Amino acid sequence: MTDKELLNQRFKIIFQHLVEKGEVVKSSREKGMSSFAEKIMGNKSYGHIIRAYLKDSDARTITYQQAQRLVSHYSVNPTYMFEGKGTIFLSEEAAFSSNETSAGSPKSDDVLTKTNVPKHRTNIVFSSISAFASSTVDIGVHADSEHFYIPGMQGEHIAFYIKGESMIPTISDGDMVICRSLDSNERITENEIYAIVTSSGNVMVKRIQKIFNKHRQLQGIKCISDNYLEHDPFTLTINEVQKLLKVERKLTGIGL
Repeated sequence: MTDKELLNQRFKIIFQHLVEKGEVVKSSREKGMSSFAEKIMGNKSYGHIIRAYLKDSDARTITYQQAQRLVSHYSVNPTYMFEGKGTIFLSEEAAFSSNETSAGSPKSDDVLTKTNVPKHRTNIVFSSISAFASSTVDIGVHADSEHFYIPGMQGEHIAFYIKGESMIPTISDGDMVICRSLDSNERITENEIYAIVTSSGNVMVKRIQKIFNKHRQLQGIKCISDNYLEHDPFTLTINEVQKLLKVERKLTGIGL
């Protein structure tokens, strides 16, 4: 079963719990399928798509962005939603943390609540490629972009969808890559995958190798595609590289 199919299986479980908790009431105008679809998909007329997600026989599955909205609107535990671990709802997670505290009141960092999780546990900024390319500074400039959380990733990251097949079989068209800015003293690692923004505004994801001049000074990078049979390597000078981020993770099968 693919990651996307597993995500959809957890969505079905969460939806059933929401029905049992009275958060979704199919015959209700305020809490019915139209209201649910508007919160998750931004359009109350998409209730039929939600129903398709809930059918075992339908190939359609919930997207990563829709799952994030489900987490935000219904206090779903993001660790359960995206990894299948822990309790289903944050209120249950908070109660568990409180019970596990040995003495006195639990520390604020120990208890995950609806009010502090989205802000405290955000570590990914979702961006379009065009927005990513237009930023000449840090990830933090994307204040209006959608934010979400993936457990186990430290620090701020930026995510965007890949277009094209130059990195097959490692990264495919439609995959999402999650990248982080390089530290000021961090060295480029040979043959690792980076997101590159050029001075002309192009965005590409490639394996890179360093190119030095005769004085052993870095003068450029060689950009290599994993789909090397169809895409030849090429070089960029240092002046042509506007921004360089390390690709830390990819997510497959989560496109809209």
